[in-house]
Amino acid sequence: MKDTKIMMIGTGGTIAGTGNGSSALTEYRSGSIGVDDLMQAVPALEGYGPFESIQFSNIDSSEMSPYRWVRLALLVNEVAERDDIGGIVITHGTDTMEETAYFLQLTVHTKKPVVMTGSMRPATALSADGPVNLLQAVQVARSENAWNQGVLVVMNGYIDSAREVAKLHTTDVATFGNAQLGHMGCVQNGTAYFYYTPCRKHTSDSEFILREEVELPPVGIVHLYGGMDTEILTMVASRSQGLIVGGFGHGTLPQAVRDTLKKITIPKVRSSRIGNGIVSSNSSDAKEGLIVSDSLSPVKARILLMLALQQERSREDLEKLFTLY
Repeated sequence: MKDTKIMMIGTGGTIAGTGNGSSALTEYRSGSIGVDDLMQAVPALEGYGPFESIQFSNIDSSEMSPYRWVRLALLVNEVAERDDIGGIVITHGTDTMEETAYFLQLTVHTKKPVVMTGSMRPATALSADGPVNLLQAVQVARSENAWNQGVLVVMNGYIDSAREVAKLHTTDVATFGNAQLGHMGCVQNGTAYFYYTPCRKHTSDSEFILREEVELPPVGIVHLYGGMDTEILTMVASRSQGLIVGGFGHGTLPQAVRDTLKKITIPKVRSSRIGNGIVSSNSSDAKEGLIVSDSLSPVKARILLMLALQQERSREDLEKLFTLY
């Protein structure tokens, strides 16, 4: 393990951002610093080398897209197949980190540690959180306990699983976690401590294999709100091959929404706009052609459905995938 390299992959984000002075915490330019410069700013990394680095992109993570996810997954798979690589750390913006992490969770086929990290404050800010997050991400990637744990997000001293993790606050450095199951583990004094392991299929056990650049089927998301014009559902569905509906509470759908969805023939997933808790199946779902998202948030349900729709599947087959992943 110590004789292998850690591959550092930079994609941009706040961790690579610069602002006009140390007090600029919310106005800054994401993706201004390269991954090599980020590493040089953390001398303590030397004890966890050797390293190699790739600058995949240098963007604000709001610019992430399925096209970039596919290319990133192909790169990570290529790197992970190398015998001289013992782990991979990806620096990423926080706005879409949970989506990129789950996409990689389903499409990267390795048991080696794949760790994502970022920051809530730019590199030029007073008390910037990027350096310690980067150090702890590398410490996790060097941990034997991180093998076969799927894609991990390491932020603010905590370790989270890609499937459950979410950004829970707009600016707090303690934003990443999940309100339902808690953190997977933590990093303290350079040691990664794990307290639970993912039970759903991921990485090396996943059936979603990307061997070349592909254009994923478009899947739209509609979050419900009181008194919504149901024509929005029809409009989004007309441009999609699958539809995620973020319902109220336990994925509750008003009758007008149900009536509209009955006319829509593409695969439809009933999720919840809340983002925490399980949306479980009821007696009317099968009759109305609805699939339930289990505990996946709408944005993660979209990712699973996009990958699933690369081949023709029945409603029952799609429903099973949401219980496996």
